[in-house]
Order: sequence, then structure tokens, then C-alpha cells
Amino acid sequence: MATLYVWYLLVQVLPGLQTLSGGIKMAEKRIGAVFPGQGSQYVGMGKDFYQNYEYVREIFDTGSKICGFDIAKICFEGPMEKLTDTEICQICVFAVSFSAWKVFQQHYCFVPCFVAGHSLGEYTAFTVAEAFSLKDAFFIIYQRAKFMKQAAMKNPGTMVAVLGKSVDEVEKMLEEFDDVYISNINGQAQIVVGGSIQGMNQFVIWCRENGVKIIPLNVSGAFHTPLMKDARCLLENEIDKLDISDCKIPVYTNWDGKITYHAEQIKNALKKQIVCSVQWLKIVESINNSVDMIIEFGPKKVLSGLVKKILPEMVVSNVEDIDSLNKTIEVMKLLT
Repeated sequence: MATLYVWYLLVQVLPGLQTLSGGIKMAEKRIGAVFPGQGSQYVGMGKDFYQNYEYVREIFDTGSKICGFDIAKICFEGPMEKLTDTEICQICVFAVSFSAWKVFQQHYCFVPCFVAGHSLGEYTAFTVAEAFSLKDAFFIIYQRAKFMKQAAMKNPGTMVAVLGKSVDEVEKMLEEFDDVYISNINGQAQIVVGGSIQGMNQFVIWCRENGVKIIPLNVSGAFHTPLMKDARCLLENEIDKLDISDCKIPVYTNWDGKITYHAEQIKNALKKQIVCSVQWLKIVESINNSVDMIIEFGPKKVLSGLVKKILPEMVVSNVEDIDSLNKTIEVMKLLT
């Protein structure tokens, strides 16, 4: 009964109480928060916040000490080749995304009715939901990135985005190929496919011969497919060591597109997502009737674009620098 009451507070009551930086509470529209993954990085990301907020510098410094490299230097100076390295990229994107969230909370403190993240972004979502500490987040993300890089070297693969085809159509296509899998379901007609080099070469040739539009992705492995099984085995051991708490905010998880709340569910979700398809379409469709606005915290507007394609009427904004921070605050004020 107590758990149900807490859930009611989280999902029904708290999201309706928002606090402006001036401390005035008011009734607000229901707002969700989403966090991007690897692929959204760019040289210079996060610099605006780093230069203007001491606690952002503390976030970066915390991660640098844990991971053993200067996050700020790589984020701001690159080069892009180094920033794109899986082992580096995931840490940097997380640092910028979590910093964007913390800065926004200082200016417009609110409790989102849900949080979600795409791939790596799921770890940011769980950190925001206070399932684990910032230090543990940096540690486990760094382990994840290293294990994924190792798995990609052992089982080389690649990925392509298939455009204009439904999930059912892509699944039917893949029946003809070995070691090729659906990696991300990003929209009704944007499906990412990943697999072994040989399998993907055959798949790409078949697509071009049959007029299927594809876009090769600049990635170092077949992420969110069974080719990451070695990474999962290593990551499971590290996840089991983490001090994970129940979420204080509902989190939609990648592997099943459903709300996750309890600590054991979180562990299970993090273990599964590394080898399972990212169910982004399912997540966005699930929250359609429960929110009035979605804010993306982190570099670029990748998720904002995906959400807008799935839900054209949804109010969407992003926070990645001071300019976008101010614009988002203005949009939120209009919703009150």
C-alpha cells in the first residue's frame, strides 16, 4: 500500500508542482525529460555551462578523476576522432547531459512525470532518478564503454538506418540474413539494423538492389545486438556490485519500453539493453497521452527530432547551452 502511495505521489501529484528559480510554486503542465546517447557528441559541447557554473566544473572533475582523462579538454578541444571513440564518447555525452539537467534545475526546478534515455542516455535517466550516485554513474558508464569497445573488436560489426520501412517489414527482410539484427526502433519508419561485417555487407547490397533506402552509420560496432554478448557478461558483474536504489522518478527503459522503478528491475534493464533493441518508438508512443511537453537535456537535438516525428503535436525543446536553456524556460512559462 505504501509503495502504491509513493507511486501516486510520483506520477500524479509531484509532476504538477513546479518551482521557478524565484521559489514560486504553481500548477504546471506535465513534462518529461529525455537524454541522448552516443552519436550526439560534437567538439565544444558543454563549454557554455562549464564556464558559467562551478557545479558543472565539479561534475566534469568528478568524472575525470574516475575515468582517468580530462573530460573538459576532450569535449571542448577534441579532436572529433578522439571524442567519437566509444570509450571516451559515452563519458563525455553523459557529463554534458547531466550538467544540462543540473543547470536547468537551478533555473527552473521541477519534477518530471517521467525520464528516459536513448542507449547511453538511459544511464543519465537513472542518475537523474537517483537510482545511483554520480560517482557510480561515471564508473559504470566507463566500464560499459570499455566492454562495448572490446566486444566490437572481438566481433566486428556495423550499422545502417533503414528508412521508409516498418518494423514488421524490416523483420521480414532480415529473415534472409545471418548475424543481422534490429538494433534501434527509432520511429515508425526509421529502424536501425546492426550485425557482423559479412552479414551487413550482404544486407546493404540487397537493399541497394531492391530500392530500400539506407544510411550507413559511423559507428565502431553492432551495438544493441547479440554481437555485444561478451560486453553483457562483463557488465553484469559490475552492475551487480552497484548500490542501486529504487527510482524517485519513473524511468522508461530501452529494452522493453516500459516503466521501471525498483532496484532489481533497474539491474535487469541495464543488463538487457546492451544486447537488445532500443524500443524508442514504444517509449514515445507510451507517453503520448501523459505529458504536454518533452525536454531533451544534452548535446544536439537528435531525440527532439525523433519525438517530433512520432508525435507531431507534442511540444518539444532542448537544453544544451545557455541560449537553449533560456528558450526552453520561456516555452515552459507559456505552458503554465
